Amino acid sequence: MYSITIFKNMYDNKTHRRLDIDSWDQFTNFLYKLSQRPLKGKKDAELISPATYQIGTTRANKNVIAWAGWAAIDVDNHVFHGDLKNELCSRFGDWDYICYSTASSNEVHPKFRLVFRLERDVKGSEIKHFWYALNTALDSIGDRQTKTFSRMYYIPAKYADAYNFFFTNTGRPIAVDDLLDKYPYEDKSTKNFLDRLPDEWRRQIIEHRKSAMENTSIYWNGYQDCPFINKKIIRDWNSIATIDGTGRYGMLYKIMVSIAMNAIKENYPITSQQIVTLIRQLDMDTSRKYENRALDVEAENALEYAYRNV
Repeated sequence: MYSITIFKNMYDNKTHRRLDIDSWDQFTNFLYKLSQRPLKGKKDAELISPATYQIGTTRANKNVIAWAGWAAIDVDNHVFHGDLKNELCSRFGDWDYICYSTASSNEVHPKFRLVFRLERDVKGSEIKHFWYALNTALDSIGDRQTKTFSRMYYIPAKYADAYNFFFTNTGRPIAVDDLLDKYPYEDKSTKNFLDRLPDEWRRQIIEHRKSAMENTSIYWNGYQDCPFINKKIIRDWNSIATIDGTGRYGMLYKIMVSIAMNAIKENYPITSQQIVTLIRQLDMDTSRKYENRALDVEAENALEYAYRNV
């Protein structure tokens, strides 16, 4: 079974749009038909993910059950010489894969996505290890980072002004267990003391930390004079605030985490709503891109991360 979760856009957090496909041939045919549809650009395109979720939840990491039958990587910066199809086949031809161009592809610098068939689903608890192993096997031609288990990809299409292509390779599905065994992985992010505790103990410790925040004598009018704002991060934000494709939203989340951690270090009981207010002020003065986006979930996540890591 090959499952696809569909998102309307990159801000869509709902996970109920799911398509289950019985065979790899049908899955390939589905993507091929999408690749023939003309679109102006990414703003007009849906996104797809191999992630399946607990029913009625959002696309947070904790809600991901598995990657169902497939995985994909984006190749944006690797330079190939000669015929792309032949070069990919010579390097990865043992595996079944689909290759399709992305909206920013051009003839001088083709940009594309490789979609691999998997022998079995990758469980949520295996995703970090699998992603590391897959990218190691592929010589890191894609992005090795796995900050989100809900990896989303714009659909294939005939994008206006792009160098569009779609082709497949017939091999065998990736043997997930073999790949995990071949490339052992140490998840350094789980070395935090709290992360090693049972969920209930961890929750109690975090709640105790929250209740111990007693320094309420700190005041500010806006992000400009807030003592928890890191001025360097704001300068970094200002340099990308109006530029698309620069990890702009990721930078906003980084700012949220920085605010939360600085407040906790000062023993100030900052709330997620205060963080949201500061971010909205910053956005209104710069990019004006997120005034209609619900930022509460990200602020809560940033606050929890801070309490677990300060």
